[in-house]
Amino acid sequence: MRKGRVSKEEQERRIKLLLRFIFTFRYATRKQLDMFVQLVINMTYTRRLIAYSLRKGYLKACCESRSKTKIYYLAKQGTDFIYEEECLAKDYRFEKSCLGVNTYMQHNMIVEAYFQLKKHLVIKEWACAWILRIGEHRRAMVPDSFIVLQFGIDIALEIETQSKKLSELKRMIDIYRYNIEKKSKYQGVLMIVEHTFDYEGIKKRLFHLAPEFCSRAFVLADLDMLNQGLCLYQNEVRSLEEAFKLLAEKRKNG
Repeated sequence: MRKGRVSKEEQERRIKLLLRFIFTFRYATRKQLDMFVQLVINMTYTRRLIAYSLRKGYLKACCESRSKTKIYYLAKQGTDFIYEEECLAKDYRFEKSCLGVNTYMQHNMIVEAYFQLKKHLVIKEWACAWILRIGEHRRAMVPDSFIVLQFGIDIALEIETQSKKLSELKRMIDIYRYNIEKKSKYQGVLMIVEHTFDYEGIKKRLFHLAPEFCSRAFVLADLDMLNQGLCLYQNEVRSLEEAFKLLAEKRKNG
């Protein structure tokens, strides 16, 4: 192997990591791919790996019409390449309808949450809503993402890009109360709110509707708090690690 060249096995590992990242989030912008390659694959230069994946037919690209941002998604050859690691790859679909205004904004917040959480916590598993909906009734409520953390706890992620009505919050609380207390499907809910003013409004409504349950089960943050590794849990501002450790202890102690 010539100096500066990676082995075939290492190149395959890097490509599969990149493709599995896109698979998880369904698609990614170039900026998001660059960040993933730098932070997770630990490569300084990202262009070659992405260009190679395009050239080999693993990826396709299109343009998001409003921002003119290039979007990368998996071609069939890409889903075939990761099938052994991702058995649900056969269910992967990408349509331009995935790029609607609200869904595109929410998608970008979910990916941002992934990168920010990865800086502070060890993420064992991450599944987005499109994966969680496979096999479910089309009207079933699923979280924006399902996360398994190093503490052995299952967390539902809710991303809020605008204020929710009181009735919508009440329904969400009731569903999570059932899934947490009756079914043990999750140990808690991480709710990330885009703007500080929406965060304050949602926090007030949550604790008005179900103060004891929300204090115990909900971890809240806006984007600024998340960037600092902070959140609100049990009515106190804490580090993300401390909050999820407390949630893990609650699960252990019943």
